[in-house]
Amino acid sequence: MSVSSRISPVIQDIVEKALEEIETSLDARIILAMDAGLRGQGMESADSPYRIMFVYVHRLDWYLKLSPGPATVELPASDDFSLTGWDIRHLVETMKQSNATQTTWLNSAAIYRSDQDLLRRLALLQRRVWQPAPALAAEIETATSELGKWSFGHTLTTEEFLTPMYATLSARAIAEDDGPSPEDIRVLYEGLAEDVTSEMDFILSEKAKKGAHSDAPSCFRSQLFMNAELPRLRTVELPEHPAPDDSVFDRFLADTIRRFG
Repeated sequence: MSVSSRISPVIQDIVEKALEEIETSLDARIILAMDAGLRGQGMESADSPYRIMFVYVHRLDWYLKLSPGPATVELPASDDFSLTGWDIRHLVETMKQSNATQTTWLNSAAIYRSDQDLLRRLALLQRRVWQPAPALAAEIETATSELGKWSFGHTLTTEEFLTPMYATLSARAIAEDDGPSPEDIRVLYEGLAEDVTSEMDFILSEKAKKGAHSDAPSCFRSQLFMNAELPRLRTVELPEHPAPDDSVFDRFLADTIRRFG
């Protein structure tokens, strides 16, 4: 099981013990666990909560029942630490519906527990169901809406700046029509002009030391980037991809249950 190097050993140990307790209570095996919040996007503050999503697999006979049981579990341990679990069948059904917004956490930058072969197969499945046009439109709408909230003379918080910047960067990645965009903001702005990447590095570094609502450092170059990039992105047209055959999902589900159940 691989673990993200960006997670502190103390937090990893806390999460792992929680996952082990959940496995015992569910009588199931947790095969993936990732952060679905700001930590998974690489934009955490010092006080950002841990929002952990995990995927579990029951024993094979559990899936042979007429009423096998709930497909999800919610474990809100505290405001700062929560765990939400999906049974593997629920995950596959959600992916089949091409509901990309509900499964973006599969590309999280903060991984607590995973299996490389499983991640590889999930990434291939994500690409098969990916519909870039609506995803692009949604990110452009988010960026435009959030930028519209800025007012002259208002001091931006880091959160207020990063929300439209992240949406713009995600839209830029989606416009390449090369599958779902990464969750890690540092991967998203990699390759931009050096003055923008340096500014973003500093902003994220400062945010990690402070609270969520601290004032944003100078972000002039990044604002210029957004002002130039969003009009270009609005002109991008992307094709609609055909939905894959159900057998693709059936095969993945059966293979995963046989392997981990």
